[in-house]
Amino acid sequence: MKREVAALLRQSGLYALSNVAIKLAGLLLAPLFLNVALLPQADYGHLVVLEVTAQIGALLAGPGIGAGLLKFLTDPAYEEDHAALPLTALLASAALSVLVVVLFWGLDASMARLLVGDAGRAELIRLLGVYIAFKGVANVPLMVLRARERAGWYAASVAFEWTVLVGGVYYFLALQEAGLAGVLTAYVYSAGASTLVLTVGLLVTEPIRLRAGLIRPLARYGTPIVFGSLASLFLTAGDRYLMQWLTDAEAVAVYGWASRLGGALNMLFVQSFQMAFLVIGLKSLTEGGVSGRGRLHQRVFRHYSAVTGFAALGLSLVTYDATRWLSSDASYLGADVLVLPISLGFLAYGLWFIAVNALYALERTRLISLIVFAAALGNALLNLVLIPPLGGLGAALATLVSFAALAVVTARWAGRYTPIAYPWRAPVLVTVLVTGLWALAQPSLGWGVLPRLGWRLGLLALYPPLVIATGVYSWEEIRLLWAAARAYVADLRGEAEHPTEQGEPPA
Repeated sequence: MKREVAALLRQSGLYALSNVAIKLAGLLLAPLFLNVALLPQADYGHLVVLEVTAQIGALLAGPGIGAGLLKFLTDPAYEEDHAALPLTALLASAALSVLVVVLFWGLDASMARLLVGDAGRAELIRLLGVYIAFKGVANVPLMVLRARERAGWYAASVAFEWTVLVGGVYYFLALQEAGLAGVLTAYVYSAGASTLVLTVGLLVTEPIRLRAGLIRPLARYGTPIVFGSLASLFLTAGDRYLMQWLTDAEAVAVYGWASRLGGALNMLFVQSFQMAFLVIGLKSLTEGGVSGRGRLHQRVFRHYSAVTGFAALGLSLVTYDATRWLSSDASYLGADVLVLPISLGFLAYGLWFIAVNALYALERTRLISLIVFAAALGNALLNLVLIPPLGGLGAALATLVSFAALAVVTARWAGRYTPIAYPWRAPVLVTVLVTGLWALAQPSLGWGVLPRLGWRLGLLALYPPLVIATGVYSWEEIRLLWAAARAYVADLRGEAEHPTEQGEPPA
């Protein structure tokens, strides 16, 4: 257990570094994206919708190939196929990516009319198709890195892609003033460069073996996951389509900006956590048998709730001033009230990743897809009800409710196969604390910058003692956690000073 938790913390940290690169890139690009002289607010709204479309396209470019690859490379039962899996998956994804490009280029005018309201902007769709193709191919070597637990290389590859992206956007948008087409061109260059490096790396480090017969089991395992992933993607981002339909591109822009800020929590905590936990959680269940191996999941559930709740509160408290600093357009300040429900929704999303891990271990991918599809359908209905009267706030609340329901229902279904007593009291108390402290911060909106920031930082500092006061953690547990952390650091130092005595290289 100690080794698994240590590996989870180390790999989550490395994945978080890659996500830091993504969010840092977003922060560096925000002054350009929020500058209406370079990118009109409506075009920023169109970019938000096109980015969602790109995520959908990337999923379709490899229907479950990546998910199946991750499962089979981490499962000892498929050890004899491990050498042939990477190249086989790479070629299959490349072929599917070519089909996606053909589709997008053939329907460019129609899709432009649907997504940006102007068939004359078909160039945007063609660029989007090429970008999706690159992302589909790159997914395979990235999955191999995750399966091999090479989180450092994964983080480096992501940082490289987003470094190229930042340079490309500054060149095409700020210097060339190419508008939305320039932004998408930069996306294509960054994805292409990253795909080239990753593909060469895979061909150099992995065996050159091909077994066409593996494609069918890869697709059979992963295709249900794709449908589940599409439904999950709709939960996280599909409301952009509904907002564009029910409101306008400007409202989508404000909601998109709030989602980018709330997405910082998703990238830095939820996604980095699940990238590590998916592999480590699967191994903890498959290697020791599903029954009796839920202690890791139970323990992580509470820790994740407390830490991510702190991040959600901090993010929601700095949104107003961050937006004032990054944009001179006052309309984007409307994102302030949206970030908290978006962040809490992502907290619930992370709880779902913990609960669904047992179903992945049991290969119940069809059940996962059905549960997520039901949640997505409920989310769509809630959006249709709440967006007309509440706008972006309605979309944010619909997502929060849907993610919370998804986590609870998934845990109940998984409990039929793997009974795990999750401490649900922890996320409930964390949500109440975060919401209450955020509410106390709202009167400060009319204050000066320094008093407002001082008050809000003070409220943020209240969170740790309140977590203890409400019983999420006891003082004895804090003492034990501190002792365990010190022991872990001492172990790392000992391995670094005496690597040969430890039987393994330093961490």
